[in-house]
Amino acid sequence: MPHIAPLALEDTQGVAGDIAWLASATGFTANSMLTLSHRPEIAQAVLGLIRAVVRNPDGTVEPALRWMIAHVTSLSNGCTYCSAHTFKNGADNGVPPDKLDAIWSFETSEIFSDAERAALRVAVTGGQCPSYASAEDMADLRRHFSDAQVVEIGAVIALFGFNNRWNALMETDIEPQVTEFLEKNNFRGTKEERD
Repeated sequence: MPHIAPLALEDTQGVAGDIAWLASATGFTANSMLTLSHRPEIAQAVLGLIRAVVRNPDGTVEPALRWMIAHVTSLSNGCTYCSAHTFKNGADNGVPPDKLDAIWSFETSEIFSDAERAALRVAVTGGQCPSYASAEDMADLRRHFSDAQVVEIGAVIALFGFNNRWNALMETDIEPQVTEFLEKNNFRGTKEERD
């Protein structure tokens, strides 16, 4: 049960249009945004970051990789809500099911490229608080990606750092549409469930 009840969409003063935009991209209205709407300026700022970072059609990193980065960051932080969302969003944005299923094996699985491994390694190490991404991790990332892409990858990790902490703290309920998708696709959200 969430600590703060989400507002009804009609009560989201000034951000209903932005929340509807996100719902049109995901297929559901996010409880996290409805809860953030108790402070509309915060909801608007977070929605602006979502638009700029993971939902930007002009991004320099492929959408599928952005969502894998978001998913690994959320899984490594133990955020059930964001892990569920990033699994669905990954599937909806071009991440093949075999990669989603093997995401914890990215270091050894042949289905991941060296560039994906570098990005996902930084998602794990850089997504922790405090970050423990090593100079070697960052150098490997820079071998595969431009400075602009490294900034974008870092922004995905940082955005989900906020989202992970927000939703874990508030114990945000996962929406029925997401739960149904997870059950249909046999989602196992923790490393222990996958091993």
